[in-house]
Amino acid sequence: MKIGIFTEYFPRTDDLEVKGGAEASAFNEANYLSKKHQIIVITSYERGTKKKDRINNIKVLRCGRSREYVQAGSFIDRLSYMKAAYDTGKKEKFDIIVAYNFITYPIVWKLSQKLKIPCVARYHDVWIGEWIRNVGLKGITGEILERYTLSRDFDRIIAVSNYTREKLEKFVSPHKIDLVPNIVEVPPIKVDKFKNPTLCCVSRLVEYKRVDDLIKAVSILKNDIPNINCIIIGTGPREEYLKKLVKKFDLEENIKFYGFVKSHLDVLKAIKASDIFCQPSSVEGFGIVLVESMRLGVPFIASNISPLIEASQNKGGLFFQLKNYSELAEKIKFLLKDNEKYNQLSKEGIRFSNMYKGEKIASKLEKIYYKLIE
Repeated sequence: MKIGIFTEYFPRTDDLEVKGGAEASAFNEANYLSKKHQIIVITSYERGTKKKDRINNIKVLRCGRSREYVQAGSFIDRLSYMKAAYDTGKKEKFDIIVAYNFITYPIVWKLSQKLKIPCVARYHDVWIGEWIRNVGLKGITGEILERYTLSRDFDRIIAVSNYTREKLEKFVSPHKIDLVPNIVEVPPIKVDKFKNPTLCCVSRLVEYKRVDDLIKAVSILKNDIPNINCIIIGTGPREEYLKKLVKKFDLEENIKFYGFVKSHLDVLKAIKASDIFCQPSSVEGFGIVLVESMRLGVPFIASNISPLIEASQNKGGLFFQLKNYSELAEKIKFLLKDNEKYNQLSKEGIRFSNMYKGEKIASKLEKIYYKLIE
């Protein structure tokens, strides 16, 4: 098959320099499918990249005006990319085209009408009615685009979780929806653990990720565990606010901001070297990094939201009540002190995460795509 993958952002190399789950999903699935099929990725042109590129067996076409990564807003740049992606895509002879986020869904649907080929939306989460709450007034564009998207007649919508599928069923016929989880794999990694008890959080620094709850939990933990450390990997509009919060609680020696870590391998090494992975988020579609921590044998403590419970199936970690940072602190303290429970969670996390191996997921996608082009 000749498969077109449309994603707003895509890594520059196979080091997987990504800032979000949709980009990681697009790369991993393109990488595995490219072993048997011709894959062309159409994505944004970012400063310092090539317009025409190749990563492993993947052909990458970067189009539109030069731009930086954004999660919301940037309306003109996004329109520029959408038009350029459509113009680029209509020159190709695809068998099927797949979109990976709310900006690319309308592009792929329009192209499918012009090229008379099947189109698929790879769906991570439904935010209808939630856009403004999650990202502020900039989310109005997202709300409009997503409502438009789900009123279109896609040949297939492939949800990453049951949680997402159930939300989709409010707007789309269940017969049009398939469930295929994300690929989650990590290479063998050997690193020494950090000297002091260390927590790790990998997250966009936006309000709904609730990294401030983790900072408040560390301020409580410091009373009993003075040498507790926490590393926060990621960037976003809340970065300065969070740094001020760290200063307010006198945690500069305990909490370090790593910013954007270019190499995904280095991110995984940081998780592996830590004792506990923390994910206090209120909004997720799946939880790729949570499963990566399981695969690395690092127990997690996460908010008890449906997508994270589903992704882990209650294996490999503990859950706390969303927004209850006191309970988060209690669970961290418990896990740092109970070696038997810690080792149990570490082992079961490794075992369970095998279900997200790339060959298995790629095979499921391949079968869906073949059926659509028959």
